[in-house]
Amino acid sequence: MESKQINIENVTYTMTPANAMTAWIALKNAMKLLQSVDLSSLGNNKKLGASVLTTVLANLGDPSIKELEDIVLKHTSCEQDGKLYRLSERFDSHFNQHRGHLIPVLKEGLMYQFADFFIGGGGLLSNIQANLKAKK
Repeated sequence: MESKQINIENVTYTMTPANAMTAWIALKNAMKLLQSVDLSSLGNNKKLGASVLTTVLANLGDPSIKELEDIVLKHTSCEQDGKLYRLSERFDSHFNQHRGHLIPVLKEGLMYQFADFFIGGGGLLSNIQANLKAKK
């Protein structure tokens, strides 16, 4: 997986891949939030991944989503005015200055870190959803 860069208002954010197993465990915990989402009605994998990530963003206060946020922030560096640092090291000061960047960085970071788990994964998600419903 290659790194990904995005630029927002002259601030460059560089995302690098997280450990796959750490990311997978965090994603499985967050997928419990999908119990009310009908995954079978979603067509292609891109739409499926986008719908899942939209649900994740809608539940930002949940502790399992905090795990996903932490992964994104720990694996995103920021370059501004020649200074390079990890967002997790300067979260408050950086986003106090650039509040409007927080949601776009999280959205892009979630897509970057987790979307590839859904490549060809329609069946995987259907199985997970069936197991979640059975546990209700």
